[in-house]
Amino acid sequence: MTNDRPSHAPMTTANLVLLSFAIFCLAIALAIAWVLGFTLFFPDGALAGHLVERADIIRAHIDYLMMAQFLFIFFLLFRQYAINPPIWLVAACCFGAFFNPLAFLIRGLSAKPAVPAIPVEPHFPLQAGISFTLTTVGFLGAVLLVSRAAWRSTRN
Repeated sequence: MTNDRPSHAPMTTANLVLLSFAIFCLAIALAIAWVLGFTLFFPDGALAGHLVERADIIRAHIDYLMMAQFLFIFFLLFRQYAINPPIWLVAACCFGAFFNPLAFLIRGLSAKPAVPAIPVEPHFPLQAGISFTLTTVGFLGAVLLVSRAAWRSTRN
């Protein structure tokens, strides 16, 4: 009897971390979607009172969806090309995928002063700068690894 299942590269720890964070980010996005939907139907409820800036909550939801998508795509591409990415690259991708949207979520849940003394919350620039940088480094590194593997596979 033959095995008709396609063969895949073995699951590495780095790829398992990437898959786990993709699932985690998707779960957060879905939870935010439920909160947004619930507060849409019950705008005067206690839960709706915690959403200070609905637009930022929506941004967080969309950003978590996008980050989950990117992490799933990189996981699948790494698996397809049998790439064992360095753990620093996976850590950078996962850190950025979690903290980029979190900045919007914090903004959406934080009370705003009546007269804003500063246009941006104190935590936002530092958190955004670190997470944007790590996301960029991680995602570009992942793209380079996949591109190199794809290029090599066409030459064989």
